[in-house]
Amino acid sequence: MHLTFVEKHRFESARTERELMKIAWEGELFGVGLFETLAERFPQHADQLTACATMEWFNVHACEPLGHAAGVHVPLAKAEKLGREGAAFARSIHTFSTIAKLAIEETREVDPLFKKIGKNAETPEVKTLGDDLLEHEDALRDWFKSELDGNSDGGAKIFAFLERHGISREQAVTPRKFREDVGGDKQHLVLAFFPDEDSADQAAQALRGWEKATEYMKVDAIGVLVKDEQGQVKEHKLGRRAGKRGLGIGVVLGVIAAIPTGGLSLLGGAAASGVGGAVIGEFFHKGLKMTDEDVAHVGRELDEGHAAVGVLTWDFETEAVTAKLKESGGTPHTLQVAEVESYQAVS
Repeated sequence: MHLTFVEKHRFESARTERELMKIAWEGELFGVGLFETLAERFPQHADQLTACATMEWFNVHACEPLGHAAGVHVPLAKAEKLGREGAAFARSIHTFSTIAKLAIEETREVDPLFKKIGKNAETPEVKTLGDDLLEHEDALRDWFKSELDGNSDGGAKIFAFLERHGISREQAVTPRKFREDVGGDKQHLVLAFFPDEDSADQAAQALRGWEKATEYMKVDAIGVLVKDEQGQVKEHKLGRRAGKRGLGIGVVLGVIAAIPTGGLSLLGGAAASGVGGAVIGEFFHKGLKMTDEDVAHVGRELDEGHAAVGVLTWDFETEAVTAKLKESGGTPHTLQVAEVESYQAVS
């Protein structure tokens, strides 16, 4: 569903890879808002429509790094506007058959765009993107056509596309607003260092603003770690967003705070949470997979007056969060948080 927002003359005149990439990227953002809203409007088709939204969002993530590499940028305000336009268009549709007919017509119209991306690609990665985008249009068209014909295929090609890219059916049909409670396969700690506390606070607030504004990502709690004037390590959180399973940011940053003192003091969220020393010890050694080099690096950064922004993410969120912290001037480092039964769901 792209021509509802792309002026047809612009679509037809697109020639360069940059122009094609920008239209494709913006189209997928529009599609996210469209299909998420359609899933709410037509609950009898909620699983397939939510999977369509998941597919559109997967494509957004694919377009973003390749677009940046080609010199294409879609500002947050524009991304939000496109999402809202997609949602508004979905709310204007009165029947499912209407949206199905439009989808069949417009996916055929937009096929040439994605064929151009694949045909004119300057790199194998861009060719793969073009091929994937073309495949996803075909999957959408076949499902909508099967519904109109009264012989639904259940969105078979949609789920096959997502499965091929490592997204299970359960993940595909879970709306993004609920995905943080479901979680992913692995939890990560993204720890990004900044020159001082002010810049870390600004980066954390920017990340929180992005997370709230886009509704495209529901990360767990964000925290800032820094040494105070007395040389004590302190941490503070921006809200509590631990999800139903997994570890809270207060515990994680509390353990990190203990590193510069050799682990002898557990400050901030870890101490306040009442988590016992045995659990903290198990988490430090088994749960937070830090090497001796990682530990030394954290200590050096904090000793030099630098500050860290820590973010707990599920695996499907990590890349986007890391990119946002880099944009804010941070140097991110990702640590996998392993599952340790005795501290599950502590926040």
